[in-house]
Formats: sequence, C-alpha cells, structure tokens
Amino acid sequence: MILIATTPLVALCDSSDSQHRAAVRHLDSLLKHEFAICDAVLTEACFHLPHRAERLRLRALLHELSVHPLPMTDEGAFWVEVLDWLAKYADHEPDWADGCLAVLSGRDKALKVWTYDREFRTTWRRPDGKAIPLAV
Repeated sequence: MILIATTPLVALCDSSDSQHRAAVRHLDSLLKHEFAICDAVLTEACFHLPHRAERLRLRALLHELSVHPLPMTDEGAFWVEVLDWLAKYADHEPDWADGCLAVLSGRDKALKVWTYDREFRTTWRRPDGKAIPLAV
C-alpha cells in the first residue's frame, strides 16, 4: 500500500506546481497499488490548496483512486510517538504530517511513502532507525 504525502497530492491537484508532471508520471506507474492517506496529510493538503477548484480536484482524486483513510489505533499513543519523533529530528524542523508518515511507516512495514520531500531520502527514519521505504 502506498501512503501518499502532501507534496504529490498537492502536485496532482495543482497543475502549476513544479512537481505536477512528475506526480502525474509517477501516479501512472503506481496505479496497480492501493493508496492510503492520513488526516495530517489531508489537513496540510487543504492548507496548500485553498481554492474551491483545487479542493474539488482533491476530492475527485481521492474518490477516483479509492484512497483509504489510514485507520488510527490508540490515537493517544500515536500522538506520543509522533511527538517523540519530532523531538528527535527537531534540528531539521519536520512538520506534524512528516512525523505521522514516519511513525505510520514504522507501525506498518508494508507501507511505502510517496513523497517528494528530500529529507525522507536523506535524513528521516522510522522510529526504529530504519529507512522509510519510498514508493518513487
């Protein structure tokens, strides 16, 4: 399953985004997989897509791809894990959505993260210290 981050989601919904073409190309290659999203990414995407038309594209994209909301178990413990992860990487100033992706990746080893944030390749790791598997 592919856990979609904010950067490709915004790029797919905003044709003026610098990553739009790459996101469309990557989407074509990932269509055989199931997609998931977490609340933090959806919140961040709505912030970056403030216009009605962009949000309608976001809605259509989530529907067309049958994107699954990632269920949260033991949300209180999850928040603590994310806050611990954020503290560990504080020098790099990650945001809440990045922490959620890293922790979710650590909780479900089958998840691959689709992101264009370079820190996922260079710096950030799962809570256990292992690399976060990327979809592209």
